[in-house]
Amino acid sequence: MQQRTRDLILRAGLASSLVAVITLAACGGGGGGSSTSTSGTATPSAVSSGTVTAFGSIFVNGHEFSTASAKIIDDDTGNAVSASALEVGMSVDVTPATSSTSASPVAAEVHLHPLARGVVDGSDTTAGTLVVMGQTVQITSATNFSDHRACLTAATPCAPITGQTGLSATTGSGSSVVAGSYVGVHGYLYASPAGATNIVATLVSVADQPVTPGAVAYKAEGVVTAVGTSAVTIGGLAIDLSSATCYADGSTSTTTPCASAFSVGQTVSAVGGTAPALPATNFTAGRARLHSKLVVSTDGAAIELEGRVSAVTTSPASFILRGITVDASALTSGTLPTVGDEVEVTGTVATGGTSVTASTVKLLHAAKAATYGLEGDVGTVAAGSATGTWVLTVLGQTINVTGTTRLADRSVHGDHGGSSTGQSFNITTFKDYLAASTSQHVIVRAEADSSGALNALSVTLEPASTAAAVGGVVDATPVPVNGTAGAAPTTFSVHGLAVSADASAVLKANAEHDGHGFGGSHAAGTTTVAAGDLVLVRGTYAASTLTVGALTAGGMGGQEGLANVVLDSGPVTSKDHDGL
Repeated sequence: MQQRTRDLILRAGLASSLVAVITLAACGGGGGGSSTSTSGTATPSAVSSGTVTAFGSIFVNGHEFSTASAKIIDDDTGNAVSASALEVGMSVDVTPATSSTSASPVAAEVHLHPLARGVVDGSDTTAGTLVVMGQTVQITSATNFSDHRACLTAATPCAPITGQTGLSATTGSGSSVVAGSYVGVHGYLYASPAGATNIVATLVSVADQPVTPGAVAYKAEGVVTAVGTSAVTIGGLAIDLSSATCYADGSTSTTTPCASAFSVGQTVSAVGGTAPALPATNFTAGRARLHSKLVVSTDGAAIELEGRVSAVTTSPASFILRGITVDASALTSGTLPTVGDEVEVTGTVATGGTSVTASTVKLLHAAKAATYGLEGDVGTVAAGSATGTWVLTVLGQTINVTGTTRLADRSVHGDHGGSSTGQSFNITTFKDYLAASTSQHVIVRAEADSSGALNALSVTLEPASTAAAVGGVVDATPVPVNGTAGAAPTTFSVHGLAVSADASAVLKANAEHDGHGFGGSHAAGTTTVAAGDLVLVRGTYAASTLTVGALTAGGMGGQEGLANVVLDSGPVTSKDHDGL
């Protein structure tokens, strides 16, 4: 058994005979919040691995864990860190304290670590992907962004990066290379059928590239696809371990020779303080260690997991989540998730400690659902039809907010998610928190259910702004009407939100762009807007219409630097991407 696993079991007070799982509160939203389950007795002792959705102390997998006496551990260094290091969107492992109850969950330890840390070498806004340290990162409508660059607090501050289009990608190579944005990527490992995605991002945290890199300034974690003598390959990154210290049992106390430390199929974390040559295809690691895919591997131990489904088998019923096989045979027939769905599983560790037997599967975010991004000021906030839910209006759109919605306050730069009003931003305080905030400006990412209702995946409070934006698929009705520069505007709608745009501001997105969502050839000229196209629109909202003025010459400094633009990515290839 791995050392960390032993520690988790001991601290959580779990025994191998413990087979009950936590029955989650029904809190709806996201992909509809549907779940299937078998009978079971609730227990407060399951280890929870999921995404931080709010603070107060922290909300993970539907539970509000008190962190008053918890130890927050950075798994990359093994050191304890301040709770201020936590951010909404981080994927964490929570070990409950022995005093934890279903009514009052208490965390003993919270483990955190990103899956990649380094420079953005590639950014495809049409596909919604990044390349960081050789790893292909899928951005979804549920991905949070945070910005911690020093320029945000300068006398003349830079524009905060709030989405993929604000990131820059590496250009050139060798002596002429210009590095892209430096980021930490948090999320879930994902084995896509075609190998096109290595990580599904839950948070992209932007920072200044370190001038004096620390020992973990650069990182790649994932499944080993090839091995050599003192070398492994993870994603598109060849990792040199010849000068590294390696740990093959998951701990950081017992070393092992790097020459034969790891094998194909294992999950390995490699970190180092030496920046790779860009674009990063080779990396010299200072340390590498084996990671267990399961948070706990004791037979019969209770466990909660959140992630994205990468494969499904109908008979016997099972699916793959974060590289882990989940036995779904005990669930109601016909309730298997589909590939790409984001789900939350409660269950027990199966014999052998390498798979999970599910007793509950809850759909958090449907892969095939149409998704939208909205930026604007808060309109109204009213109580929802169910207890602990709210109905928010932004740009005239009605959006349901539930306990699964990720809530973050970034109206004060550097805030990790909820203290600018003196209280925590969570589903309980939602209405009062917004009312007390000096900024009423939000970015909402949401998905539409089968009836067309919008359910918020995330609500992020941003610094006050007059900006208004929408990202999503162009409606078929009313039929888009394309205008000409200086004459009739181009008119269309996105989820019923009317758009009236000066034709000069309508540009075609280029998948291989300059890191800002625009290619240099798009400074002049227009493109045709058609129903079904994925668009990003920025302008001014008034009288139920988002009005886009003429594109300002020389204003191609990124989506955040443009007051007026319609960026058309053409026919949508993935509904789980809002373009914002």
